Formats: sequence, C-alpha cells, structure tokens
Amino acid sequence: MTVGHVSSTRRKRTDIDMRTFAKNAGASIKVPPGGVIFSKGEAGDCMYIVQSGVIDMMIGDKVVETIGANEALGFMSMVDDNPRSSTATAREACELSLIDARTFRFMVDEVPNFAAYIMGAMAKRIRGMGKAM
Repeated sequence: MTVGHVSSTRRKRTDIDMRTFAKNAGASIKVPPGGVIFSKGEAGDCMYIVQSGVIDMMIGDKVVETIGANEALGFMSMVDDNPRSSTATAREACELSLIDARTFRFMVDEVPNFAAYIMGAMAKRIRGMGKAM
C-alpha cells in the first residue's frame, strides 16, 4: 500500500485573526510613518497587535523583519522579561492594539487561540532567523 500526501483541513495557527480580540483587550494607538514604537534595549512592558499598517523591525540600520496587519510585535519581552531585541519603526501609518503584561498573561492562560497565535509567531520568527543565516 502506498501512502500519498494527506491534506489537512485543519486551520493553520498563522490564520488566527486576533485583531478584534486585541482591539477589545487594550488601548489602541496610532503611529505616523517613521514613528518609533519601541527601541532596542528598552524594557518591554507591553506587546502589540497590528490592526493596520506596516512596521519594520530593525537592528541598527538593517531591517530584519517586516510586520503587517494581524501580526504581533514586542511579545518576546512578555515571554522572557528581557529588554527589546530590536527597534520597531512604522513604515507607514499604523494602528496598533496595546496589550500590557497583565492582559498578556490572562490571554495566554484563558484564550487558547491566543497562546497558539503567539507560539505560531515565535515559530515564524525563529524559522525566519534560520533562513537568514
């Protein structure tokens, strides 16, 4: 018996749209083009979900990742309590939902899709770093 490719109808974790939930969970901020959301080395006391716009994640003058709608940024500091590892700069006007540390912990504990969403974002980031090497 030969087994071929088996397709899955299971939804990808990266397909989870957290924008509505995040918008209701915390404050929204607007950032103009060129605005700095956070800088490398700063303490990370919150994370963000991009509602709209594009953000460049930079180390020095190099763009290491570009983030758009329904993507998360700043979550690494929520996970490990270390300072920001990059600088986030708005490439275009952005609207972001701010999620503070208390809300982050609640969402990880009580919202299964959020935990899967964060794990998916971390996996994407790690795989991207591996491809860049």
